This record gives sequence, C-alpha cells and structure tokens, in this order.
Amino acid sequence: MDLRRFASTSLYVLFLAALSFVCFKSPLPGEFDRYMYEALVRGKHQSAEVMYPIIKHSYPRAEISEILDSPEHLAQMEPLYAIRPLYTQAIAVAASTGMPYQSAVSLISALSLFLIGLVLLAWTGRPAYSALLLASPAIVEVARGGTPDAFSAFFLLASSYALATNRMLPGIALLLASVWVRTDNVLFVVAVLVWLVWTKKLSLPQFAGLATLACASVLVINHFSGNYPWRVLFRFTFIGGRNIAEIPANLSFSEYLRAILSGIRGIGGQEVTIFILIGLAAMSLLSSNNSLRPLLLCVAIAAISHFLLFPSPGNRFFAWAYLIVGAAFIRAIGTNRFEERVPS
Repeated sequence: MDLRRFASTSLYVLFLAALSFVCFKSPLPGEFDRYMYEALVRGKHQSAEVMYPIIKHSYPRAEISEILDSPEHLAQMEPLYAIRPLYTQAIAVAASTGMPYQSAVSLISALSLFLIGLVLLAWTGRPAYSALLLASPAIVEVARGGTPDAFSAFFLLASSYALATNRMLPGIALLLASVWVRTDNVLFVVAVLVWLVWTKKLSLPQFAGLATLACASVLVINHFSGNYPWRVLFRFTFIGGRNIAEIPANLSFSEYLRAILSGIRGIGGQEVTIFILIGLAAMSLLSSNNSLRPLLLCVAIAAISHFLLFPSPGNRFFAWAYLIVGAAFIRAIGTNRFEERVPS
C-alpha cells in the first residue's frame, strides 16, 4: 500500500469511528421501538410486574401511550419485536457487560455502521465516495436509531459483497443469518438465491434446500415469538387499533389500496427516489455481463415486494438497499474510469 493510499484509508477509518461515535451518543429522540426491545431483553430475567413500570416511565411517549397502559398490553405488543431474535440477543450480550439497556441498543446500531463502513471500503476501494454514502441522512438516521435496521443492513451488505466477489460460503451464511435479524429479509434472500441458480452458481437442489431453510426460519421465528398474522399487523400499522390482540384478521382490497396510496404519497419525504436514480445510473454504467446488474435487480424486486406487503416508505426499511445500490454505483464509476484509461 503506497503512502497516499495508507493516508486516505486511515482518514476514512478515523471518520468512520467518529461518525459511529456521534451516532452512539446522539440517538434519535422519541423512538418507541427501542423501549420495546429493552422490554424483551429485560423480560428474560425480570417479571412483567417489575419490568412494566420501568418501561412505562422511561420516556414521555411511553407515559402517555394507550398501547402501553398495562402489563398485559405490553405483553401483547412484544411478539412484534420478538421476531428479531439475533438483534435482541445482540442487545442482551451488550447489556450483560453492565451497560444500560438503552446504551446497548444504541451501541448495536453504531457498531453496525462501523462494520458497514469497513465492508463498503473493502468492496469499493474508494474511501471518499464511501464516506459520502455513509454520511447521507438516511444512513445516519438508521445508525442513530434503536431498531434492527442498521444491524440488518450490515448482514445484507456483507452477504452481497461476498457473493459479488464469489465468496459463496460466507455470502450464503450471512444471507441466511439475516433472516434472524429481520424476517422480512427473506424477500431479498429468495431473490438472490434465484439469481445464483440462474447463473449456475447453485444447483436446483441446493436452491430448493436453501430457500426452504430461509422460509422455514421465518415460520419457526413467527411460531415461537407468537407473532400475529400479516393481516393483523397490516391493519394495526396502517388502519389503526388500540390493542393488537383484539384486531380482526381481515383486510378488504379498498383498505389495502388506501394504505398503498398513502405510502406512495409519503415517498416524497424520503430518500428512496434519489437512490432509485443512483441505481438506474449504476445499471447504465455497468457492462451487461457485470454481476452487479442482476444483484441490483434482486434489490429492486425485494424492495418493491416489501413495499407491497408493508407500504411504508421510511428510509430505515430500505437502508440496506441504499447501501448496496450506492456500493454498486461507486464500483461502476471506478470500472468506467479504468476502462477509459485502457487504450483501445
């Protein structure tokens, strides 16, 4: 490594460490989810009677929440969050050191950002461009959040990098593990497995076995967490209801369509359109036989499927896609510049 390369890499790592530290020290205010994850981790060794008042009086939004007006209603909400077992286990491990629970939640997101930054640098080899991508508001927002989205993005980005560079075993292992961070990652997992079998990197029996394992993981997680049916979750999130356990498992087409249209209207306040443009630019710059082109197609299929099932345009649900698209764009820029320097 020459001196210039060493200096730029060192500066990048320092920037990455500083950004991660800032995200750790300045979590997003007023988040509801982070306290539900604390409740889940506390619930492993504390009774509901002990845990409930701690969570209820942790911050103003919980104090006034009708959803958390009793230990019973808190317990009814827990299955929505228990379907992230690898994430909650990571919080438990951090908290076992004596760190406050909310600091443990913030640490997982900030540490995930740091690991994401290392993967980006390894994949793109472009410290300045990688730093700009990491500093984008959507990625910083996720790193400051108390949700599994940064942790999930690390798994999906790392698996994509491994598979794009023909490291099949770690790539598939990370891909399958991502389902245990967020079950909806199965959409991307299946799309990528189809790509791998299409390009003959996997045989049909291998594809069938891996796809079955991924889908079975989702079923197992939902079963043991006691999660609610999709229609209940959809109605609770997009239509309304106070107690999720009392929400009927029915959904009309008109209700679904209204939620979709509301989600589409909300896209304007997010960064999804910018990253769609970046993805299209990457597709146009990459050669037709570049493996990143079908990977971007997998990202698009999974992202669209996710929106159709859960029509929220929030950046945190698509941060993983932003990172993969951004990495592909940076790679496309580098490839084009190399080709321009090669004499014909």
